[in-house]
Amino acid sequence: MDSAQAMDWLVEALRECSEAARPQSVRLALEPINRYETTLVNTVVQGLDLIERVGADNFGLLLDTFHMNIEEPNIEASIRACGKRVFHFHVADSNRWYPGAGHLDFRSLLTALFATGYRGFVSGEFIPQPDAITSAQESIAHLRGLREPKIP
Repeated sequence: MDSAQAMDWLVEALRECSEAARPQSVRLALEPINRYETTLVNTVVQGLDLIERVGADNFGLLLDTFHMNIEEPNIEASIRACGKRVFHFHVADSNRWYPGAGHLDFRSLLTALFATGYRGFVSGEFIPQPDAITSAQESIAHLRGLREPKIP
């Protein structure tokens, strides 16, 4: 199967799913995933192109900082390009550990996210190292420490 055929099937399926979800006010979000895990939708530009092809207002993107660190030349610009099409947001640092354990600038990333008008959840999706409790505590502490002065 070639990628064009796979994309056509994906568009058709997402149109049907979006249409079925609309009466229940359900939104669908697709997560662009890095090239080492898939070849179909890796970047924000590809995700936005897919949204355009599907043509459904209840279909958007789930952005993930780990994948964006691999695929996006400027993560903040990519977040801003999504605007209101960001339906959910995952945080993980550059090494797939909790925010603060790698080199990503979460103050800058979250400032860009909230500037789009996003007011949904920011969810951690990272490797639970050294353990789940410690990584959750470190993530929360790091992100809470960013509140002032830029994050609303």
